[in-house]
Amino acid sequence: MIHAFIYSVLGLLLLTYVGNVICRGIFKITGLAAATAHVPAPDYRAGRVIGILERLILVAGIMLQSWEILVAVIALKTVARFQKMDQREFAEYFLVGSLFSILWALLVTGAWSAYDQHVGINLRQTVRELLSTEQPLAQRTNRPDLPANANADT
Repeated sequence: MIHAFIYSVLGLLLLTYVGNVICRGIFKITGLAAATAHVPAPDYRAGRVIGILERLILVAGIMLQSWEILVAVIALKTVARFQKMDQREFAEYFLVGSLFSILWALLVTGAWSAYDQHVGINLRQTVRELLSTEQPLAQRTNRPDLPANANADT
């Protein structure tokens, strides 16, 4: 179990903090870093936090195979920044950051999932089975004291 904790924490660090470093590097390479040069420091830091949260939500969607979550994240970001999308430099910055987040979440989640399945303890499958509502609650939790027809709502 410690092994699963270690590779999961490593995956989260790669996803979040390493993802931010790589994204900033991409902005510097493409010259898009100038798009945030005029942004005050608190707003700039908020963007980093938004990127971290975005990738965490994307991972949840990928792990649960719920592609609607991916669409919802993109839609939320677009609605929040809609008025700035007419500015070419900002639109490019927004698209590069968003597409990087999606790609990075897919890569890290795929690597973590492959490692978990082949070397780890198959934590992904265990969590999916626990979250599944297809089996009665008594079977999911191994609690014979619960009625066989009980569901997660009760």
